Amino acid sequence: MEFKYNINKYGLFEITILSKDKKTDNMTENNTEKKTIVTDGQDLAEKVEDLKKNGVTDVTVVVNTFNHTKYKQSNGGKELDPVIRGINRAEDAGMHITLHVGLEEGFNDDEVLDFLQLTLMYRYDIIFLPTMDYDKIKAKMPGLHKIDGEFGEVEMYKYAVAKGRIGFLKN
Repeated sequence: MEFKYNINKYGLFEITILSKDKKTDNMTENNTEKKTIVTDGQDLAEKVEDLKKNGVTDVTVVVNTFNHTKYKQSNGGKELDPVIRGINRAEDAGMHITLHVGLEEGFNDDEVLDFLQLTLMYRYDIIFLPTMDYDKIKAKMPGLHKIDGEFGEVEMYKYAVAKGRIGFLKN
């Protein structure tokens, strides 16, 4: 399996998964696989319909906080509301949602349980980036169970009652 990366016509980073055609030994787009875009979510709401029409199945949103004040401070004055609208519209369109979160001590490490709570309510994957000691993050989530399977560069965990999963990007 290989990946094709590009910036699509919407200005969003797109990842297409390619798999080897066993008959021809050529790499081709596998229509049964997922097609992912990575975005800050600012203009996602307006683009969801077109993205869905163009085969996008998964949306990864890079967002480090759901606190409106902190978000505005750390994102050049941008508002959080468009990001939330975009995530909601993408979910309503049937796209799988992944949030990439970089926690920082003293800034947003108090929101670990807020992100965890999202996995109890939604089928989101919350992936923590290696910006803080993972043991400190995991200590705030007792009862988290590792999921067996191959998830590439991510170690996946889940609570038994959760719809979504928690992941830690391997560093």
